[in-house]
Amino acid sequence: MSIKKDSQKFAHQIKSFIFQGQHKSFKKKYFNEHYSETKKLILFFVPAGTDRINGGILSICTISNVIKDLKEIHGCDVVASFLPGKSETDFKYRKFSNDMIIYTFKEIEKYFNHLDFAEIHIPDVMISAFNKENKKMKPFFRWTEKIKEVKINLLNQNDLFIPAIEKINKVKEVFPNTTMTMAHKKYATIEKRNQYGVPLHLFSAWLSPTPYKKRTFEEKENLIIYSPDKIQWVPNSSTLTKEEILSNLKSKLPHYKFVEIKDMNYDTYRDHASRAKFVITFGEGLDGYLIETIFSGGISFAVYNEIFFTKDFENLPSLYTSFDQLNQKIAADINRYDNAKSYKEYQDQLDIIVNKMYSFDMLKNNIKQYYLHNFDFK
Repeated sequence: MSIKKDSQKFAHQIKSFIFQGQHKSFKKKYFNEHYSETKKLILFFVPAGTDRINGGILSICTISNVIKDLKEIHGCDVVASFLPGKSETDFKYRKFSNDMIIYTFKEIEKYFNHLDFAEIHIPDVMISAFNKENKKMKPFFRWTEKIKEVKINLLNQNDLFIPAIEKINKVKEVFPNTTMTMAHKKYATIEKRNQYGVPLHLFSAWLSPTPYKKRTFEEKENLIIYSPDKIQWVPNSSTLTKEEILSNLKSKLPHYKFVEIKDMNYDTYRDHASRAKFVITFGEGLDGYLIETIFSGGISFAVYNEIFFTKDFENLPSLYTSFDQLNQKIAADINRYDNAKSYKEYQDQLDIIVNKMYSFDMLKNNIKQYYLHNFDFK
């Protein structure tokens, strides 16, 4: 972690500590105004650390907002919480605009203690924690025992993060009414439904709470942005490092500025995405960096990953079979698209594919179908 990031995190923690009394008062007032009569609840568990931002957090905030607007269908109030044992004093993610108010689990226990029904959304990275052998989760199981009916939904944001089936079975043993929702169409399949043994439904991925600012080639800058991921984080056979690839690119494209999407808030990142001609994502490929740059009028480069990409993306010239191929070809490909005609033709092609798979209206309809119990795979 950088010294700058360490100092920013420390400053955020100090500020949260100083204002913790005000934060508690605000949450109590917010509960009294919005939840005092609540008998049916939808609860999202979210990651601690309100000074952070990633695609999973953005997606959960967006999904939560959509679900709030569907109250006439499900009849529930919607709230968010940190896991039991997390002593976060702040109540809101601060690096992007959002309406989510987050309670500690102690506050959830205290305030929501007479429920008839609760649906609990658990992100993929947290699933392993939900077993009765985990002492930290005792408050959670104590709380759910007092609720007449409990339903669990496992939020599969990234299939690589889903734990072993034994961990999912631990959840199902306690809560037989368990479902799973998927962020990507590629793994929203009958095979995955059979593998995980729960009803399965596609939510889709949508990150931005506000419209994207789309710029044309003429309005773009000689700017290439790239993700903070390490190549080693995703399954691949390359011995290359991200630093070697970037060094190669910078030597061949000296007229371009390179910026890593790191230590910046969401609005600053969105501004970079709208100004950049190109993005390189070093992560799983079909992620926010790739999608949001295309929505902003840019061209995205990545390594094709069969876990996430559908056949629609196969054989696209900006998606490579390996990081070795990316390293060999990307500079020439960037030069090939560095003119208004070629840029527009290819960007339009990418835009059609992404808009077919990801839209806010599609997300809203998919979530609505979920609450109407029209699951993709029952």
